[in-house]
Amino acid sequence: MEAAGFEGIVGKSAGMQKVVQTARQVAGSDIPVLIMGESGTGKELIARAIHNNSRRRKERLVALNCAGLSESILEDELFGHVRGAFTGAQGEREGRFEHADGGTLFMDEIGDMPQAMQAKLLRVLENGEVVRLGSNDPLRVDVRLISATNRELDELVAEKKFREDLYFRIKGVTIAIPPLRERREDIPLLIYYFLQSAAERYAKQFDGIEPEAQQILMSYPWPGNVRQLKNVIENMVVLSPGPKLSRESLPAEIRPKGGEITLGGMNNLVGISLEQAEKELIRNTLKMVNGNREQAAKILRIGERTLYRKIKEYDLT
Repeated sequence: MEAAGFEGIVGKSAGMQKVVQTARQVAGSDIPVLIMGESGTGKELIARAIHNNSRRRKERLVALNCAGLSESILEDELFGHVRGAFTGAQGEREGRFEHADGGTLFMDEIGDMPQAMQAKLLRVLENGEVVRLGSNDPLRVDVRLISATNRELDELVAEKKFREDLYFRIKGVTIAIPPLRERREDIPLLIYYFLQSAAERYAKQFDGIEPEAQQILMSYPWPGNVRQLKNVIENMVVLSPGPKLSRESLPAEIRPKGGEITLGGMNNLVGISLEQAEKELIRNTLKMVNGNREQAAKILRIGERTLYRKIKEYDLT
């Protein structure tokens, strides 16, 4: 689909267009990239897009999630070991840096890396050499580093929990991915993208999604971001009798409590005229989709010309 033109990145919101533009600009260089964003926003997808559009695209993109790994495990994962380096090391093993030689190493949740390991990583980035555990022989590596985190690294630096020199080393260019709740106009695009993908995967036919179900999905805060939305749509595709995704196929945790749909302040319209209610409905829908009139018209189930007329009539420009 058109909205997924850059390595499957879906979104026409201003925030995502900025992300894509920056990713395109840095792809051709070897400058380190730091991708920031909440869990589930698609940080690895951006990293893959950068790698696949770089001069290193014919070589490997090697990923490692640093979350929850001790210093000893991280050191072995990154640098590898020789036979006899520790109990149970019965053979040699190359680390992620060696495996990514000539390509790209993606280190996710780098903010969770133990401080002692941060110093060892910095040395590798500065001299381009790794030493396997149990060995004294340095090995040259040519690796581009892309890092990602859901934490504020500058705050960790201020708290002395993350090395400042390493921070400056990895943040050549920073890309901040906005959470899904801040780019709600992308939700319909994502719904249809994931719907088509899941329908194809499970060999099911769908005509789309019912407006009420889409409104509920657009009003939900999505703490798990795009990953959570993808899982919800796949769940609906599997369980829905079809031919359209409906409110009934929504997971229980997504459905509004009490059966009401609340869209950012539109649930307090009792006691005002229909004209005032319509004005507030249009105002809040436009706010929810960051002024995207095409998406607002689809949500309100009116034509774009009608919406433009009402915007002018109610002086909502």
